[in-house]
Amino acid sequence: MIWVGAIGAGGCLTLAAATGVAAADTESDSADSASSSTEQDSSAASQNSPDGGTTEGSGTTADPATIPASIKRSADDDADDEAQADAALADAIELEIDDLASAGEEDTDATEGIDLESTDPDIDGTDVEITDAETTDAGITDATESELSASSDTEPVTPSTDPEAAEAASDAAATQPSGRAAAVADEAAEADVATSGTADSDSGNAAPAVLQAAAAGPVTGVQTGRATLTIPLDDDEFRTRADWYFPTQADGSVAATGVIWLQHGFLGTKSAYSALAKTLAQQTNSVVVAANLPSFPSLRCGGCWINGAALQQGVAAMFVGGEDSLNTSATAAGLVGTLPTSFVLSGHSAGGGFATAAGGYYAADPGSGGNLRGVVMFDGFSFSGVVTDALQRLDNPYIPVYQIAAPPQPFNSNGATTAELVAARPGQFVGVTLANGSHVDSMLGSNPIIDFFAQLVTRFSPAGNTEAVYTLATGWINDLYQGLGPADGAGIYGAPDQYIVMGDTAAVVLAPPPVVDLNRYLGTWYEVGSVKQFFSIGLVNTTAQYSLNPDGSIRVENSGNYFVNNGPESRIVGAALPVEGSENKLNVAFFFGSPSTNPPGNYWIVDLDPDYQWAIVTDFTGLSGFLLTRTRTVSDDFYQELLNRASVKGVKGRITPTRQPAADTVTV
Repeated sequence: MIWVGAIGAGGCLTLAAATGVAAADTESDSADSASSSTEQDSSAASQNSPDGGTTEGSGTTADPATIPASIKRSADDDADDEAQADAALADAIELEIDDLASAGEEDTDATEGIDLESTDPDIDGTDVEITDAETTDAGITDATESELSASSDTEPVTPSTDPEAAEAASDAAATQPSGRAAAVADEAAEADVATSGTADSDSGNAAPAVLQAAAAGPVTGVQTGRATLTIPLDDDEFRTRADWYFPTQADGSVAATGVIWLQHGFLGTKSAYSALAKTLAQQTNSVVVAANLPSFPSLRCGGCWINGAALQQGVAAMFVGGEDSLNTSATAAGLVGTLPTSFVLSGHSAGGGFATAAGGYYAADPGSGGNLRGVVMFDGFSFSGVVTDALQRLDNPYIPVYQIAAPPQPFNSNGATTAELVAARPGQFVGVTLANGSHVDSMLGSNPIIDFFAQLVTRFSPAGNTEAVYTLATGWINDLYQGLGPADGAGIYGAPDQYIVMGDTAAVVLAPPPVVDLNRYLGTWYEVGSVKQFFSIGLVNTTAQYSLNPDGSIRVENSGNYFVNNGPESRIVGAALPVEGSENKLNVAFFFGSPSTNPPGNYWIVDLDPDYQWAIVTDFTGLSGFLLTRTRTVSDDFYQELLNRASVKGVKGRITPTRQPAADTVTV
C-alpha cells in the first residue's frame, strides 16, 4: 500500500503547490496594503511559435468543428511559459507557509516570456460527425461536409456554414477598438517588459507590433503579458496578478472583438489554464484575462476569495463604466489601445460559479451598459442557490449562460449546479455534458505534471474531451459576440437530451430527468448491457417484464438463462411502486415484503427514449446500471451511444454487454 500513499501524497502536494502559486501571486490592499507589493510586472521575453505558419480564415470565423494548432499538447507547449512557474513552486509554497501576505512578496514567475503561437493547418481537430458522413483525411472536419449527428432516435444538430455569417463575424471584429500588444519602452526598466515578435517575422529578433488601422484580419498568434490587476471593493481594493492573452494578426497588431474573463477553480492557479486561455484568445479573437484569486477567505477580508460575494461584485464592477482598472492592467501587460467593451465571463469549477455570480451582479447594476454577452462555465459549480440567484438577474434582459459539464462526480458536487441551471431555464439550451468526462477536461494541456495529478485526483480525461471543450466554447463565444444563439448560431447546439458525436468523444445536451408514463413503460425489456452483479455473472437472455398488479403496484419479473440459450433458467418476481414526489424513480422489492414509496428509490430511470424504445436505469449511488431496449440486439454504434448516455447520466459502474443468444433462434 506504500505506492497508494505515495500517489495520494503526490496529488496533495500538487494541489498544495498550485494553491501556493496562487497565494504567492495574489496581493490584497483590502487589509494588507502595507504588505502588498507595488510592483507591476509583465512578461519578459518572447518566443515564436514552433509552427511558425499561419492559416487563412482562422479567428472569429473559424469552423466550430476545427481545432487550432495552439491546443495541440506538444513538448513545445509543455515547455511553454508555465514551465517557469513550475520551477518556482517550491519558492511559492515557502512564501505561503511563512505568510500569505508577507511584505515585499514577489511574483515568482515574473520572468515568464511572451508567447506567440501560430495556427498550424495540419493539426488534427475534433470532428463533429454526421451519420454516414465522411471527414477529411487531415482529420479536420470540412464545414460544408461535416455536421452534428444524432442517433436514429434523435434529430441531428447542424451548425451553420452560411458564408454571410462568417463575413459578419469578421466585420464584427473589425468594428471593435484596435490596439497592439507591444513592449512599452518607458515601462521596461521597471517591469522588465520585452517586445513580442510577429507571426511572420523572418528573423530571430523580436519586432515591435504596429498598430493596424485597417480592417481586422485572421488571428495568427497569441501574445501573453502579465501585470497587477486592482479589483475594486466597497471601501477598499484587492490587488492580484493577472495573465493577459492578446490575439495577434500576422503583423503583430491586435483588433480584438471582446474580452474574456477566465477564472480558475478552487485550489487552482491561473497558469494551469494557459492552454485554454490561448485557445479562447486565438479562436474567438478575444483578449483573455486570467487572475489569481484566493481559495479561502482570510480574517482580514472574509469576502476576498473565490466564493466570496465581495470579489464577485468587484469583478462585475470592473466592467462597468470606463473599465479603468482592466485597461490599466492590460496596458502594463503590453497592450497599447483600449480594450473592447463587449465581454464574456467564464470559469472552471468554482470559477464557473464565480463567473455566473459576477454576471448576475453586473446585470443588476443599472449603470452596467449591457456589454455582457454571456457566461460560459467549464464544469462550473457553486454553493447551493448562488447560480439560481444569479440567473434571475440574468433573465431580464436575457443573458445566455452555458455549461460544458462533466458527468456527476464529487468535484462538481455531483452535478448539483448543472441541475440548478437546467431547472432555472427549462426548455432552453444551456449546455452539454461530455461522455465519460473528467472535472478537469478544460484545464489540461498547460503542464503535464499538474495534468497528471489533477486527473489522478478526479478521473482521467478520455481522448478528445479537451478538444471538444475548445470546440464547444469557442463556437458559443463567437456566436455570443454576434448576438446569435441555438436558433441561428454557427456553434454546436441541440435539443434537450440530444446525443452529439464529436470526433473521439460524444456529448448529450443538458436536460431535466425524464417524466415517465408508467403505462407506456410497461411491457417487455431486454437487457443489452449492465453492471454485472454476483448473481448475473454468466446470465444471458436477460429479460424484464413489467405489468400491473391488482393493487395498483407494478409486477416485476426478471428472467434469463445461464451461459447459453436454453441453459439453466433464472427467474425472480417482485413488485415496484413509484417514489413519492418523483416522476422517474421506483422502489423495487423482491425479498423483503412490499415496496415503499419513500425516497430515494432503488430504480432510477435516468434516460428514456421519447418513444419508449430504450431506457437507462441506475440507482441513487450510480453503482448499478442497466441498458434496456425493446429489441434483443442493437447495433454497435447504438450500444456505444447507450454507454455514453449512461456515463452522462451518472452511472459509475462498469457496464459490459449482455448476450442475447435467443435472438439467433429462428421460429418456423
